[in-house]
Amino acid sequence: MSEIKNIAQKYTHWLLMLFFAVAYLLPLNNRMLWIPDESRYAEISREMIQRGDWIVPHLLGLHYFEKPIAGYWLNSISQLLFGESHFAVRFASALSAGLTAWLIYWFSQRLFHSQKKAIAAAVCYLSFILVYAIGTYSVLDSMVTLWLDLTLVCFYVSLQANTTRQKLAGYALMGVAAGLGFLTKGFISLAVPVIVALPYLFYRRQLNELRYLWIALLTLLLVSLPWAIAIHLRAPDYWHYFFWVEHIQRFSGADAQHKAPFWYYLPILITGCLPWLGLAPAALKQSWRTTSIRPVVVFLLFWLLIPFLFFSIAKGKLPTYILPCFAPLAILLGYGITELLTEKRWRVVRQNAWVNMAFGGVLLVAVLLLGSGVIGKQALYLADDHMALTFAVICFAGWSVAGWFSYRNPAQSFYLTALCPLALGLLLGWSLPTTLINSKLPEAFIAQHQPELSRSRFVLSNDVGLAVSLGWQLQRDDIQLYGADGELAYGLADSTQTDKRVKTEDFVQWLNTARQQGNVSVVTRNKPGELPKELSTADQIVAQQNFTLFYYQQATTANQAGNSTGNTHE
Repeated sequence: MSEIKNIAQKYTHWLLMLFFAVAYLLPLNNRMLWIPDESRYAEISREMIQRGDWIVPHLLGLHYFEKPIAGYWLNSISQLLFGESHFAVRFASALSAGLTAWLIYWFSQRLFHSQKKAIAAAVCYLSFILVYAIGTYSVLDSMVTLWLDLTLVCFYVSLQANTTRQKLAGYALMGVAAGLGFLTKGFISLAVPVIVALPYLFYRRQLNELRYLWIALLTLLLVSLPWAIAIHLRAPDYWHYFFWVEHIQRFSGADAQHKAPFWYYLPILITGCLPWLGLAPAALKQSWRTTSIRPVVVFLLFWLLIPFLFFSIAKGKLPTYILPCFAPLAILLGYGITELLTEKRWRVVRQNAWVNMAFGGVLLVAVLLLGSGVIGKQALYLADDHMALTFAVICFAGWSVAGWFSYRNPAQSFYLTALCPLALGLLLGWSLPTTLINSKLPEAFIAQHQPELSRSRFVLSNDVGLAVSLGWQLQRDDIQLYGADGELAYGLADSTQTDKRVKTEDFVQWLNTARQQGNVSVVTRNKPGELPKELSTADQIVAQQNFTLFYYQQATTANQAGNSTGNTHE
């Protein structure tokens, strides 16, 4: 093991890059796209490329104003580079996580003048289970976290600068980062740095630094104004909807989306820092006790706790929102864990190993019990899912095994602990039960019925996420909504495409007209056995758990066939 340790120390940077490539990049193409999030971001970027419109975001041909443009740009560039693949859809998110880890490494080395502590902080960040989950999933949070973290790093570095020239350069870059964050997810990217920076300036009694704020504001405007003006000219209602609906109502209104209690983020923060949870209390205490770095620790705690409280107060909550809190947590843990290992605090190290063994073991037992139907209303894994169940067992057994090795070898426990989530990340795509695939991952069902769908003049769906997945796979933005609107309600109200949504009560009359023009496919998401009665006259009905295809042939063909009702398959 000493040889392994020497190799790790000699090739630290390369090992870190290898870990990122294996853990983050390798699994990207191994999973189908989840609805609604991943299919949404895939389709918006696909339509951006298809339309050649890099100003106004569209989803299924409708205006989609829930987010600004920069995240879609990155996803579109990724698709131009790597094609319309799952890898391309998730690459920008994974790359953002990798760049954030590099930023953490650079900032930690500057703070502590220690490569070992800098590497430890970067490894902690990349191996946090929440960071890992979001960084290999196609959402905008990994991207906006990169810009938020860069904004706060630039602020701190500018604060410590010795010359006016260095301060101006630092604040200018701070403004660029804030502008890119604003273009990725809006005003929240400006609010978070402000609520961290101002209290820290009060704490340090350096409010005179505010005189440099103009340079950050200037570069922020230079970055964000061109698109802000362009979208206003193309879609004048954008800023009204985006500011009031997507920010004020979403976070603080009585009808805020994703309502959750104040304490919602506490268990997410605790479990999100696995596999380092058992070391976190001692490592944080170690960092605080080191008086020589107290101002740094205070800044990092402001960065960690104030956004955490801010998002906890907001009524609308999602687990991804607190991702920016994990960069300062990684830096604090990187410093503290390195000190604990240097002091050979093996008892604490073994406590962390026990936490990981227990975590993996509990999930392993839960999968076996749920998978076999011992607990729960029905078995999670079907009879034909034995391979998927085997991979699931390996995922959680791998976490426990890594924990066991770190217990047996506390001196090398840091690298072994970082490997805990690796098996889960690599094998997750093959460990999903059919019941979950047939509920949240419609790509397999759509691919199975690609011929019927491709021959259809009209394709409809009663679920927005499913409709978007149809658009992505069929490469068409004319998918219509059957009785649903969801997140497309604004786009439907703002659209001149009056036929984009077919009301349930109007379906029979609409169908008679549509079948004169071509075949019709309606793909529904429903509970097993609960099929919409008004669709029962289809020529072919294919049901597969939560997804059902109703296929109607063109009127002349159907008449020649005697209006056969076809077969229903379960």
